[in-house]
Amino acid sequence: MKLHNIEIMANNQPTALERLLQVTRYRGFQVTDLSVSTNPETNMLAIKMSVNQPSIDGCLDRNGIERLYNQLNKLFDIKHVNLNPNSLAQQQG
Repeated sequence: MKLHNIEIMANNQPTALERLLQVTRYRGFQVTDLSVSTNPETNMLAIKMSVNQPSIDGCLDRNGIERLYNQLNKLFDIKHVNLNPNSLAQQQG
């Protein structure tokens, strides 16, 4: 498995976080860490999420994280998605 860190800015709507987690689960990723904070001035959610990328028969799907990134960007309430590679996790994996 490979760990990926994702930073997301989203509208502070009741369904935003639910849809985000649903897409992540549907793509087969396992959420290992989740942090959500709100900014009352902008009414935005700042979401930091770490996910493990699944391997199929011992092989990582090289396009898996790109597909997740593209799917998250398509969500209505998501305004910005940023992938941050975790070099320590990549060295261990």
